[in-house]
Amino acid sequence: MDDFLLKIQDCLKKYIKKPRNVDYEKYKKVASVVIPIVRLDKSYGILMTKRTDHLKNHSGEISFPGGSQDPEDKDLVETALRELKEEIGIPEEYVKILGFLQNEFSVTYFTVKPYVAYIEDFNHCMLKPDPFEVERVMFIPLTFFFDKKNQWKETWLRNDEKHINFFYNYEGNIIWGLSGRIIKIFTSAIKDCI
Repeated sequence: MDDFLLKIQDCLKKYIKKPRNVDYEKYKKVASVVIPIVRLDKSYGILMTKRTDHLKNHSGEISFPGGSQDPEDKDLVETALRELKEEIGIPEEYVKILGFLQNEFSVTYFTVKPYVAYIEDFNHCMLKPDPFEVERVMFIPLTFFFDKKNQWKETWLRNDEKHINFFYNYEGNIIWGLSGRIIKIFTSAIKDCI
């Protein structure tokens, strides 16, 4: 790994997970996602998926590879790696977990563990998106998420609870909801290290 990735890894180790005032009884279902960092040419970026329009949940949204923990998954890392392979075809042997972020909580009552990973020796030939779930895979430069002109936030009321939503507009694709919150946490965690 190069210095840039080592800095991110170090930053994630130092990142302080904030205590949350959450009713954990409501969030018994668990899932994990991967924030897959790749290097294309000389720039780093994140792979995100545009979900197909026919899916029951989160159709058409921009998201990270991830999903619910299956009973046979030994832990949430295994869940994240399985989902990465199922959704976009990247096998585990190319994945280096750099760290993780604090749990995030979805409006559908999931506790979600975000893992940050580097995809070694990445090239587009590795991608084999599941056509049922994934319309396309997007490479979004990491620098995009740090540019304030690409983002905004709104406060919404849902189920009598206030939710701050972070939005990012990448080439007309709006990233928001759980993915937007995870990006905000990720960029906050690494901003002083890169």
